[in-house]
Amino acid sequence: MSFPAYPSYQDSGVEWLGFVPSDWRVVRLKTMLEEVDERVGAQDVELLGLSKSAGVVKRSELSQGAAESSDYGKYKLVKPGQLVMNKMQAWNGVFAISSHHGMVSPDYSVFTFLQPKYGPLLCAALRTDLAAGELFTRCRGMGTAFLRLNTGDLLDVRVAIPPDEDVPGIATFLDRETAKIDALVDEQRRLIELLKEKRQAVISHAVTKGLDPTVPMKDSGVEWLGDVPAHWDIWSLKHLCSHVVDCLHTTPTYDGELIYPAIRTADVERGRLLLDQARLVSREIYEERIQRLRPLAGDVLYSREGERFGLAALVPEGVELCLGQRMMMFRCAPSAAPTYLMWTLNSDAVYQQVLSDLGGATSPHINISDIINFKIPVAPLEEQHQIATVISGQVERFDALLKEANRAIGYLQEHRAALISASVTGKIDVRESAAVLTFPMDRSRARGLVAVEIIERSSHQATFGRVKLQKIAFLTEAHVGVNELAGSYTREAAGPLDRSMLDEMESSARNMADIRRDQPGGPGTTVNYRPGQQRGTHRQEFADWLGADRTAKFDRLIADFATLSTKGAEAVATLYGVWNDALIEGASPTDADIISGFLNDWHPEKREKFHAHELAEWLGWMRRHGIVPAGSGPRTNTGTLL
Repeated sequence: MSFPAYPSYQDSGVEWLGFVPSDWRVVRLKTMLEEVDERVGAQDVELLGLSKSAGVVKRSELSQGAAESSDYGKYKLVKPGQLVMNKMQAWNGVFAISSHHGMVSPDYSVFTFLQPKYGPLLCAALRTDLAAGELFTRCRGMGTAFLRLNTGDLLDVRVAIPPDEDVPGIATFLDRETAKIDALVDEQRRLIELLKEKRQAVISHAVTKGLDPTVPMKDSGVEWLGDVPAHWDIWSLKHLCSHVVDCLHTTPTYDGELIYPAIRTADVERGRLLLDQARLVSREIYEERIQRLRPLAGDVLYSREGERFGLAALVPEGVELCLGQRMMMFRCAPSAAPTYLMWTLNSDAVYQQVLSDLGGATSPHINISDIINFKIPVAPLEEQHQIATVISGQVERFDALLKEANRAIGYLQEHRAALISASVTGKIDVRESAAVLTFPMDRSRARGLVAVEIIERSSHQATFGRVKLQKIAFLTEAHVGVNELAGSYTREAAGPLDRSMLDEMESSARNMADIRRDQPGGPGTTVNYRPGQQRGTHRQEFADWLGADRTAKFDRLIADFATLSTKGAEAVATLYGVWNDALIEGASPTDADIISGFLNDWHPEKREKFHAHELAEWLGWMRRHGIVPAGSGPRTNTGTLL
């Protein structure tokens, strides 16, 4: 869709803006923003739910035993509607409007909009590539790692402001069009997840069931393997290897003439080495790190520690490399085909053994003694080669489809950025296009209708209570896409929680549909809900508001959650939150990453209630039911930091 230009333009006199519509004003940001510097005090610590002894320090520092700070006096309060800027990354578009109360470190600046109606457009303008170039020139410091944008330099930047009457139309247009693009991106991300799941299923099935569905089967005697072809054997990994080599437990130095890749866990994906991103070492370091065994083409590399563990890839032809930290290498015995062994190590059957050995470990680490005793299904050698060839061909096709889907996401994101930039700098006239959108539902009504529908459809379940209500409400916004709920979810012991939203939902459900809340056992016990006499009165309004697509997705969510226990609902909602947060940050988390985030980065009680192997099962349940995040919707927070 193309958009017209404005009727006439004027030279803005500002290089990064160029020509702007004739009726737009060019002003300095100091006329639109005012810096605020409210420091966190004792009363704020209590209000925000902060522990005076739980200082905010990096997790990496905590893991090294760093002392925790109890002084929040240097931190700045942030209120809803204020603009937050990361001084170190402002040149890279790191601006945001806060939607909740919180605090930020001294590396951030906080501003109040002097004319709030311009807030979303100003924030969008500052995040464009055009503005990034201007902000970069105003940064102080040497090198991108030390760049810093001071407040005075930001406030001196000149921006283009449309007439007051045009602001709502531009904002409305951007809300609608970016939502459309985001929906397309979501579809591509869902496709990527389905392709990855299918890719993994092909690998796992081939190395545990073989290629012939008619062969007799037998019980493998291994829980994670199940039945295998009757003519196969089950061996420990060590019996399939002539050599098992662990890396040196030192960090390579990257000095001198850098020639040889030193493979880290970050350089390994299932079945593939990312050599283009591997760090290089000198010949001296290379010789030092191959003393135990020089890697040859066909050797199997395996990551056994850190965030990316349990992944295997082959050493390719024509590449001389060495092992970095946290890596192992296997050289196959004559009874094992290297490619077959590599794909088997990447299968779900072996990965479940990895997770079982990890348990709820806070620092993922697989002992060599456990690894060499992994149970491996072993086909006859010729059959191993056939299976490996089929898997490699299938994986190649899946990878091509994944590449296309990622390319589509890149194009959509570029289009989104260009559309925003053109709209907020006046390069296209979107006023007429914006007129078609209306806002049919306010937040309070939306929360009430969702609460009524969830409770009326679920209250008959023995497992339904306040926890399930909140988890379904979170997924209604995050997964179904009912952004009108506008929740602000914190990482609580029982999963994503917005207490104020939950209170409002219960109150609205009572006012709208006479739904009563009971707590027979008193405070701290199970909550039950009693629907009113006019059940279903609001269902048509609810369906008309959501539309056919969102209503169908909501109906499926309710049906899926009907089978879950309270603990299951907590597991699914929390896994979804961890996974979705990672996607929002631009990451592509593995199951191990998601499980580690659940156990280690959410709430201390999670490690007491859940184990890694059951979380892996819940991730499988989520995929089977299509409850897979796409990196959109609300991001969870700790309740203390942006």
